[in-house]
Amino acid sequence: MLSTEPGSNTVTVGPKAALATATVRLRGAVLHRPGEQVDRVRLRSHAPTRACRLEGAPPAGRHGRLAVALQEPVEAVAPGQIACLLGGDTVLGWGTIAR
Repeated sequence: MLSTEPGSNTVTVGPKAALATATVRLRGAVLHRPGEQVDRVRLRSHAPTRACRLEGAPPAGRHGRLAVALQEPVEAVAPGQIACLLGGDTVLGWGTIAR
């Protein structure tokens, strides 16, 4: 499933490859360190971490929106779940995956 439109009661389907994305948008993000220190992200609780960087080198603090550029595309990123932002093995922040 690529998208849902509740207003028109429509579901858009396509090939599995169409689910892949190289950029993940976050909302309500918190960074405990500057964004340039983020080098990995965990998009699901039991999934492996993915190499990444934050676009725009945001400073530490609260952010309404952030963009995570993944080194390799990943399939089926789930809006509403939490993305854990890491520097090595240290948690540097988090945010809710946006549509």
